Amino acid sequence: MAMTEIDFSRDQCPDVRRFTLDAADADKAVQVNVPSWARTVTIRPEGGKVRLSFTTASDDIHSDYIKLSADAPHELSWWTGYNEDNGISKLYIANRAGATSTVVSVMVEGSDK
Repeated sequence: MAMTEIDFSRDQCPDVRRFTLDAADADKAVQVNVPSWARTVTIRPEGGKVRLSFTTASDDIHSDYIKLSADAPHELSWWTGYNEDNGISKLYIANRAGATSTVVSVMVEGSDK
């Protein structure tokens, strides 16, 4: 089965998407497509820990990931640098090892909206 993709296509800022991670495979990642105007992304796992990576191994979470604790907001911020655009266009989120069906909320905010 192909990787699930989450888009922020409502052309509003801030915008929030809430989704459930894979129910059968803890390593299966969900791809969150970050809008080019986004400068802050807040991730909040609900009830369980998750893993976050900036790359993937096929449909699975990459072995290089960071763990995010449950029931707490985790804010990522980045800015366009001198002659540099924001190069982060995708995030990959998966359940913690051995868990399934974690609900996650992701909010994007930006300066161009």
